[in-house]
Amino acid sequence: MCVDLRSGARVKMKALVDRLSDELSVRYVTYLETLVVDLWSEHGFIEFRCGFSLRSDHVLESLTVKLPAAAGTSDREREVLIRAVFEELEEQIDLAIARDKVAAN
Repeated sequence: MCVDLRSGARVKMKALVDRLSDELSVRYVTYLETLVVDLWSEHGFIEFRCGFSLRSDHVLESLTVKLPAAAGTSDREREVLIRAVFEELEEQIDLAIARDKVAAN
C-alpha cells in the first residue's frame, strides 16, 4: 500500500517536528550544542534523520528511524509516530548525557 502524503499532511508533520525539536532544544539547553531533525518522505517510507552533539564532547550522535508511510495514514497516527521518534531521540540524549557524566567522574 502506498500512502501519498499531500502537502497539507507534510506541512502538519513538519510543523510538529519543528515544535518538538524546539521543545527538546529548550529542555536540554544546558547540555546540547547541536540538535537537528530532518524529515524525509520517499518511496513509501517516512524517514527521520536525527543528530545531536553535547556541549561537553562535541561528538555528533545520530539516529535514523525509517517507517513505512502506511503506518501513519491519518493525522493522529502520524502524530503518534512522530512523538514516538522524539521519545527515542530523548532517550538517546539522556544516555549520552549519562555516559558523559560517568566519564567525567
